[in-house]
Amino acid sequence: MRLCEALKKHIACGYYPAHMPGHKGNPEYSFLGDIIKYDVTEIDGLDNLHDAEGVILKSEKHAASLYGVKESHFLINGSTVGILAAILGVTKQGDKILIGRNCHRSVYNAAEINRLDVHYIYPGLMKDIGICRGISGEEVDEILREDPGIKAVIITSPTYEGISSDIRGIAKAVHKYGAVLIVDAAHGAHFGFHEEFPESVASQGADIIINSVHKTLPSPTQTALLHINDVNGVKVNKEKIRKQLMIYQSSSPSYLLMAGIDNCISILEEHGRELFDRYLINLKLLEDRADKLKHISVTGRRSFHEEYGIEGADPCKLLICSSQFDNIKLYDILRTEYRIQPEMEAENYCLLIMTIMDTENGFARVINALECIDEKLENSLTGLHGDADPIKGRKNSDGSRLNDILYGSRPVKRMNAFEAVDRKSESIYLKEAVGRISASYINLYPPGIPVLVPGEEISKDMTEAIGYALDRGLKVQGITANKEIKVHG
Repeated sequence: MRLCEALKKHIACGYYPAHMPGHKGNPEYSFLGDIIKYDVTEIDGLDNLHDAEGVILKSEKHAASLYGVKESHFLINGSTVGILAAILGVTKQGDKILIGRNCHRSVYNAAEINRLDVHYIYPGLMKDIGICRGISGEEVDEILREDPGIKAVIITSPTYEGISSDIRGIAKAVHKYGAVLIVDAAHGAHFGFHEEFPESVASQGADIIINSVHKTLPSPTQTALLHINDVNGVKVNKEKIRKQLMIYQSSSPSYLLMAGIDNCISILEEHGRELFDRYLINLKLLEDRADKLKHISVTGRRSFHEEYGIEGADPCKLLICSSQFDNIKLYDILRTEYRIQPEMEAENYCLLIMTIMDTENGFARVINALECIDEKLENSLTGLHGDADPIKGRKNSDGSRLNDILYGSRPVKRMNAFEAVDRKSESIYLKEAVGRISASYINLYPPGIPVLVPGEEISKDMTEAIGYALDRGLKVQGITANKEIKVHG
């Protein structure tokens, strides 16, 4: 019996809950209705996440079997906790690590906690749309050859926009030098379940993989999996990783979230093929209609392959953009006029995430909206509506330069982040910060990738790019509303 079944059986038995949580499963005041009955705690027959030996362990083993790894762990604090546990579980204080500069903020947090000596590998940039390319095995090998003292390598693959790195080649290089490869595959939990989708990271030789099952699979927000592969002769300290999970995960884990993971695994086992087949049919219909748009482009797996020569782009990520008008305005139009909420807005595109749970009607709403907007733009450009047409807006003339600086520059590292945050800092206006040392993480959110890390020198180009992003209404974390930044030095 697995967790979902055990939870249903417990509720059906009619036990009175003389235990936590305090809502007692009473639906009278709960917006969740009867679902609240399933929000229980560690009681007889329902196992314990931090010492799993019953139904939770069985469910985790099912997940490991499905993903083809040695062991899997349920995460109810998102991929963030998996990344923290993985990095802290394979390093000791002061170790050298190599990370992709486009890694999530949680990677930087782990490095700060363990006072790690951080070295970067910088992915290339697709300058016309401003997103990161993948990282090759040769690039990693070159760095490790020059500095074999690096203990762990952390790569994000796929990226937020769906671009994968050469994990098989990277794993070969990392293992050659006796290091551990950790892959933040938060956005790749759905890989490997269909031949038209990219290969799973686990099958390519990574030692530790973190998947967010909630991002592109039918599982509740905040649910994820940490997989330990333990391959290629690399010894991963599993006990240390488990200990880190006990430290950073709640001691009162949500059974709603854990059951959500278990249910997701069951869906993939029982209905995965038909759901992925249906998704690809709907995606092709959208792509075929999108090819006929005149002023809006839909960049996804097909166009990444045809226009950029990129293999293995995520079929679930669609970048919607236009060279004719403001893409931030496009985000707002989709949301306010067509009631379609994109995943994120960026200077050069807005990102839509589609999944196996999207229906034919959902795909139709998206492409119908894009066709309507495209037609309005065509009418506007041919003079039928003149300058009053609401689709018009500022073009992205500065967009490529913004992304070149934010994600393509290489700030000078004056000290490690853990050294910088321990020093006394002051708040000054952004325009006065040129030449000073950042005492804060600065990042656009989403996606949460730092453009400045504590300990890095602030350039004039960076202050101008951050100021421009703020003026454009993009969400910048680490800067106050009146454009003040914490610095020292």
